[in-house]
Amino acid sequence: QCILCGNCVRACEEIQGIGALGFAFRGTEAMVMPAFNKKIAETQCVNCGQCRAFCPTGAISIHTNTDKVFKALADPNIRVVAQIAPAVRVAVGDHYGLQKGRSVMGKIVNALHRMGFDEVYDTTFSADLTIMEEGSELLSRILKGTGPLPQFTSCCPAWVKYMENFHPDKTAHLSSAKSPIGMQGAVIKTYFAHKKHIDPEKIVSVAVTPCTAKKAEIAREELCDAGKLLNIEEMRDNDYVITTKELVQWCKEEGMDLGKITPSKYD
Repeated sequence: QCILCGNCVRACEEIQGIGALGFAFRGTEAMVMPAFNKKIAETQCVNCGQCRAFCPTGAISIHTNTDKVFKALADPNIRVVAQIAPAVRVAVGDHYGLQKGRSVMGKIVNALHRMGFDEVYDTTFSADLTIMEEGSELLSRILKGTGPLPQFTSCCPAWVKYMENFHPDKTAHLSSAKSPIGMQGAVIKTYFAHKKHIDPEKIVSVAVTPCTAKKAEIAREELCDAGKLLNIEEMRDNDYVITTKELVQWCKEEGMDLGKITPSKYD
């Protein structure tokens, strides 16, 4: 489907400043691809997804797990828990032509419950945890010299990946704290499971996020602390990420208009 317009190349190079894509030839055929026949994950890509956003033909697609979430929702033995990131509640409203900047959190909660999610939580809960953890770490660095200054937040996975790719000598300045989504996933599999008397292996944790970079974040090797604590090998802190666009498409497929749905409270 690629028409060699170069939008993805320019978005990557000129807007994002990464340069993971370029024009190449395979024999006599021109194409857009990473250099040296590398996979995109082997380049300096930061998983921002802007190449897909600027592609006019759909030649680039974002990996989706909605089918696996559907399967979990259909399983009566699985407790499917969602968390909604702050930016999503405004972006979804914009899509439906609602008042600019208006939060539609309650409408999203209602929609997710209708789809079959057992519990829907607000990621701002773990954003507070992140503030406390990063604040404590900063105080420790200032007062005890436990790390270099300044300290950078680690909440954006694209920013973290950018630092790792382009400024590896500065990664010690990153906070060691997880992002709010990363923290909430671990809390759901441990504290939430304990309080609700649920087998953590029967929980599927789904994060609804504004960006594709979160898909890469939850797959990072080190984000499996719940499994380490519980001695459950292969358990991830978060199982799946659904982006704002995927959520909107999902609502359309379910025949739901968020503009007309009555708001309800999160769990």
